[in-house]
Amino acid sequence: MQSDTQTDTFKRSCRHWSEAGRGGMEAFYRLAATDYRLLAEELAWLPVFQELAQRYGPEIRLLDIACGSGQFPAALLEFGGLQQDPNLAVKYSLLDPSDFSIRTARQQLAGPFEPAEEHLCTIQQFQPTTSRYAVAWAIHALYCVPERELEVAIDRMLAAVETTGLGFIAHASQQSHYVKFHDRYLQSLGSDQAVPFSTGEQLIQVLQAQVDAAELQYWSIDYEGRVDLDDRDTAERYLQRCLFDDSISLDSMLADPHMGDHLRSCIDASSGMWRFPQRVWLIFFGGLAKSISDYKLR
Repeated sequence: MQSDTQTDTFKRSCRHWSEAGRGGMEAFYRLAATDYRLLAEELAWLPVFQELAQRYGPEIRLLDIACGSGQFPAALLEFGGLQQDPNLAVKYSLLDPSDFSIRTARQQLAGPFEPAEEHLCTIQQFQPTTSRYAVAWAIHALYCVPERELEVAIDRMLAAVETTGLGFIAHASQQSHYVKFHDRYLQSLGSDQAVPFSTGEQLIQVLQAQVDAAELQYWSIDYEGRVDLDDRDTAERYLQRCLFDDSISLDSMLADPHMGDHLRSCIDASSGMWRFPQRVWLIFFGGLAKSISDYKLR
């Protein structure tokens, strides 16, 4: 019988967002870094922030929901060209149920991102005490929100964003390796109580019921996470992080009747690589979302 901690997706996630889980986190981002670079290169982010500055003044308030280790702001600083405007100032607030995540993400911030408020909670628990934010985003952040709580999570996010501001969610599709592999892991656990990851399609459906169609824009991007077949340590740690379970070895995953077939489909023997196909939804809402495609670079 599996423990409650193992079958509870949120508890597994929280256990890994800690100093003890740093090794798995770093291995995961050796592959997932491609994703964050693509997100940073998808839009002309500097003009987006400049438009927000025109609407809300020189200091833009931003809320990063389930900030994790700050991979997205780091990618924007490297690939988004935000430092080109010396007048741009973004008051960057961090929200996460993990103090480790908040501390780690805070270390990634540099101009024009200026550390601001910290909220140690989930988005479902969030009760804003100040004015709304010009921007609120959740970048690969809502997977552990159970389907029954997605409406509450989106309600909180909508309440946090200025009416003419911008909400942004990046979230894997049900067709992505990330979601498919986790589903097969839960099948292996054999628990009716195990909670699957939420999907981008579910989030779009919730938003469609709550947001005017003109203020909801979304599209998907496809890419692969790749690692050498010979680099078993990185592959194992990456896959463990996909599951938030470092108790299961790569050999055990491959031998498992549910996970093994999926993993073997990700092996490209001709190139000597693991190839993990991902599809990610980019979901924009709010007043600025009406014109967000004007800033699209691809």
